Amino acid sequence: AEFGFPAYLCLNGFVATYIGTEIMRWFSLVEPIKQQTPSLSDPNFSLLVVVVGLSKTLNNASLKNNSMGFYQIFKLLVTPLVVLLEYGLDGKMISFQRGLWLGWVCVFVWLSVQGDLEFSVLGTMWAAIWIPFAGLYKVQWARVRKMYGCSTLSLMHAVMPYAIALQLVIAPLMDPPGIRDYHWTPEALVLISLSGLAAFFVTFSGFLVVGNIGPLAHTLLGPMKTAVAMVGAYMLYEANYSTVQLLAAAGALFSLVIYTHVTILERDQHLQPQYHQVGSSLSPTNKQFHSETEDIELELGHKTGIRAAGTDHKVEHGHTHAS
Repeated sequence: AEFGFPAYLCLNGFVATYIGTEIMRWFSLVEPIKQQTPSLSDPNFSLLVVVVGLSKTLNNASLKNNSMGFYQIFKLLVTPLVVLLEYGLDGKMISFQRGLWLGWVCVFVWLSVQGDLEFSVLGTMWAAIWIPFAGLYKVQWARVRKMYGCSTLSLMHAVMPYAIALQLVIAPLMDPPGIRDYHWTPEALVLISLSGLAAFFVTFSGFLVVGNIGPLAHTLLGPMKTAVAMVGAYMLYEANYSTVQLLAAAGALFSLVIYTHVTILERDQHLQPQYHQVGSSLSPTNKQFHSETEDIELELGHKTGIRAAGTDHKVEHGHTHAS
């Protein structure tokens, strides 16, 4: 039978994720957080626990109560929200070129999902609640990881116990009754266990992208997956998409490539002055080193009668006579 309890399924993913990080800690693959142990007394860590604990459940509720096209349009709103949050919390700004191509990504994805739009009041309500959590979820993870100077696995291991406790509280409120009466067949147990294992890898890879590359990059993975899925389904399975949808999906992929190219160019241009600064700061030292080496050669030449390289001084040997 279908497992119609998305909040409990999310809880299953959290538990599997924590077990996975704990196993990796046993094998010394999870480094301890050196600065200080995260606790709920830290407002930033507490906020992270809340958004991690609620974001996925709200996402499932939005997906359940909206058509796929409408859900994708709501996901597009997370992108400008991430830009605003990074600017408001950390003062980060994106260039005009990056913003332009980011806008084209959103426009093309919006055009590509036009064939599956079905408005729902309940779905819109859940999506409106989920969007702020989704944006803050990505931005806050990157901020807290930077604050504690820790690895992705270390922060996952610290966050998950609190997120599990929060999920235990909200799951009975979010899901319909009947979890105890569900027919737990061996097949269902295997599938739910595999779902938890997949959740661990998806969560780990997602947090890696957010922590090591950035929240905006993780946000753009959603539109990219949508566009790739549409083009792939049409090419491999001859899925029924309109010409406008296919062109829009291809346009979204093209815009993502250009956006990535512009981002890499801007990063290299930002790092280039630093390299020049390092080189210029080393130049006087190198000059002083060569100057001091030359002086030593001259001094040795005067004492030993050997001609120093690069000089015009000549030193003659003295003569000794035996008595």
